[in-house]
Amino acid sequence: MLAIIFLIFIFYAGLLKALYSGFVKIIEQRDAERTKTTETLSVIVPFRNEEQNISQLLVDLFSQQYPIEKFEILLVNDHSEDMSMLKAEEAIKASSFSKCIFIHPAASGKKAAITEGVRQATWNIIVTVDADCRVPTDWLKSINAMFGDENVKMVFGPVKIEPDNSIFSKMQSIEFSSLIGSGAATMAYGVPTMCNGANLAFRKETFNEVGGYEGNEQIASGDDEFLMRKIANKFPNGIKFNNDKQGIVSTNPQSSLPEFMAQRIRWAGKWSVHQDIKSRLLALFIFSFHALVLMVPFMVFQHRLALLFLGVLFFGKAIAEYRFLRVVNFWLNIPWNWPAFILLQFTYSLYAVGIGVAALFLKPVWKGRK
Repeated sequence: MLAIIFLIFIFYAGLLKALYSGFVKIIEQRDAERTKTTETLSVIVPFRNEEQNISQLLVDLFSQQYPIEKFEILLVNDHSEDMSMLKAEEAIKASSFSKCIFIHPAASGKKAAITEGVRQATWNIIVTVDADCRVPTDWLKSINAMFGDENVKMVFGPVKIEPDNSIFSKMQSIEFSSLIGSGAATMAYGVPTMCNGANLAFRKETFNEVGGYEGNEQIASGDDEFLMRKIANKFPNGIKFNNDKQGIVSTNPQSSLPEFMAQRIRWAGKWSVHQDIKSRLLALFIFSFHALVLMVPFMVFQHRLALLFLGVLFFGKAIAEYRFLRVVNFWLNIPWNWPAFILLQFTYSLYAVGIGVAALFLKPVWKGRK
């Protein structure tokens, strides 16, 4: 039994080492095919009840260092019930940007909103961003550079949670960076596993060719990863990670634990229906590993394992996680926070297992919808 537990921890540390190496490789990679041409871009912003955030995003988009005639903004209102429309209209009036279009899809849900946005988009390269995000002034320029090769069908970029002064937000920031780092790292090995719709770009013709979201419309989340799977299956070498630091999108942490849990359960709900065997095996291993982490202290309490053995395992786990997370946080310009990292060492396994189980049975309420 000791040998099996030890081997599982060693395998986990090896996985983190591979992720570390993959992440370092992909952020240092320089693609020869980066384009010098200024492509035309259609930026789709699906939004629902974002009155607190949409104005800031629009100001960022209006301030892009990109030719104003080369991009349009499609604001897709997913049946908002607050003042989002008014806030967006006020921001547009205060700017000199004229190519901003409001769309009101008949169907509800983010996938339906993006689908209608793609349908009405003028240009072939589609860029999506969430309304609760902020983008740097060279964001579109960094995305444009990735489409120099016509074989590139999709580009996914980094997203970070910008922490405030609370320890809870700092924990969210580190935890979220692990997802972004993992998605980038596996891409370095040619295996797309995770991406984020808050920073995504793809060709309109590719979206239509793979059937958009057909087959998974009923799943609340996954507008990003399900599309990635479809494109990866049809174009195995057609997906790239945007490793330009000017392409980093930022978003806010959840303000309360219930909101955080509802968001993560909604995200986790897509894993049970993933068809990609690599992603399912990775998720299953991570879930099983953290379940084991919860079991080991009880085995020590029952005198089935030595306390020293427990200490060695957990210290090794913390070192491996620190090495990977530290390099990801540094690249994302997220200040490292030791108290948050230490708290995650004691809470993350319970969270990971709890979210995984809850996602099988619960349908959380998100922005007024179940």
